[in-house]
Amino acid sequence: MTIQFDNFILRPIQEHDKVQFLTLIDRNRVRLRDYFPVTSREITDLKTCKNYIKQKTAEANKREHYSFVIEDENKRLQGLFILKNLDWWVPKCELAYFIDKDMEGKGIMTRGLSALIKYCFDTLKMNKLFILTSTDNYASRKIAEKNGFKIEGILRQNYRIPSGLVDNVHYGLLRGEE
Repeated sequence: MTIQFDNFILRPIQEHDKVQFLTLIDRNRVRLRDYFPVTSREITDLKTCKNYIKQKTAEANKREHYSFVIEDENKRLQGLFILKNLDWWVPKCELAYFIDKDMEGKGIMTRGLSALIKYCFDTLKMNKLFILTSTDNYASRKIAEKNGFKIEGILRQNYRIPSGLVDNVHYGLLRGEE
């Protein structure tokens, strides 16, 4: 399963991605430390990267978690989208994302999120999507707002990063609002 947008595709992460994915994490480790602390902490070498991908693949097979890499026209990995905290009863899920530092500011994440939103509503039949981001993560907030997400509240001291507890902005988007 792939999702096409511009000159990029979103596709499930696979074991053969381990070298490129580790490189992507390593290149962005400093900035991921606060926003993706578990991923940056768990992936330290090829073995841990392979185990991480294997775990995410198993979770996807059980419909618990989906990790989509962003691949450019040259087959290089440029970022990641994650669907997590899936609740099939509602149905809803949380979206998280990051892009390589050299690709920031080009609108790739905004357009990629738009394509993923369509997939979530049309294919997965989600009713609600939500994004939790640190109040000071202005780039992530801008991407959410450009895609129609609305602020539903501020969750105080809701997330731990290496430097301490931070507030999150809770964004939501309902089917039909996109």
